[in-house]
Amino acid sequence: MSLKRVGLTTGLVAAMVLGTSVPAMAQTEETGERHRPRLERFCENVPDHIERVEERLARIQGDADTRGSIAWLEVKQAEAEEAGRDNLATMIGHRIAIKTELIDVLEARLAALADAEVFCEELPEEGSFVRHYF
Repeated sequence: MSLKRVGLTTGLVAAMVLGTSVPAMAQTEETGERHRPRLERFCENVPDHIERVEERLARIQGDADTRGSIAWLEVKQAEAEEAGRDNLATMIGHRIAIKTELIDVLEARLAALADAEVFCEELPEEGSFVRHYF
């Protein structure tokens, strides 16, 4: 997954959590209830998204035996340098830099998903949606 896609997904989750995506449209009860099925589907998927992000963070932050972790890549980079494969070592160094930046992105996404989880727990009963949130 590219950093651009991670950033866009994080922005979408933040927009959903903060409610900035629909306030102009949600002026009537009918409009608010129209969006309720989408919110319910979103809320159903939040735990799965949290699990995926946590798994990704665990892999990236794993030890040298965890394939794909930063520590594993550092070992591979050292092996490439010892073998005189400077181009490969440089490429692996770039991967390490990207994964290091990805940690911040994933932690921000995890925080946004935690906020979304709280939002979903507070989602009111059907019929009172608009009066409560808009």
